[in-house]
Amino acid sequence: MKRHVETIARLRIELEGDFWGQDALSLAERLPLSELAGAKCVVLSLQKVYRIDESGLAMLVRLYSHLRVRGSRLHLVDVPVSVRETLERIGFSHLVSYADGRFGPELSDHTIALGAQLRA
Repeated sequence: MKRHVETIARLRIELEGDFWGQDALSLAERLPLSELAGAKCVVLSLQKVYRIDESGLAMLVRLYSHLRVRGSRLHLVDVPVSVRETLERIGFSHLVSYADGRFGPELSDHTIALGAQLRA
C-alpha cells in the first residue's frame, strides 16, 4: 500500500536556542518527518540559534541528507555571523544556499517552530 504524502512547496522551520550536545540530538528526533517528506524546499531559519557544536552540525547534515535523497532543497536564512562562520569552517556552507531576505515567513506554505530543551 502506497502512503500519500501531501506536497508542500515551501516548508519553513524556525530553530531557537543552543544546538549543543543533547539539545541538538533531541531536536533531530523532533524534526517533522511527515512534513519534510512532502516539501520541495525547506527553509531553515537560524535567527534565534545562539551557538552550535558538532552535535548541532550533525543534525544539520542529517537534515540535508534526508532532503537531498528525496530531491528537496535546503536553504538557510537569518544565520547569525557566529553560526555562519562555524558552518563555513567545516564546509557545510558549500552544500546549502544562504537565502537571507528571500524566504520570509509570509512566503512559506507552512511554518514550524522548534526550540532547544529549556533548562530548569
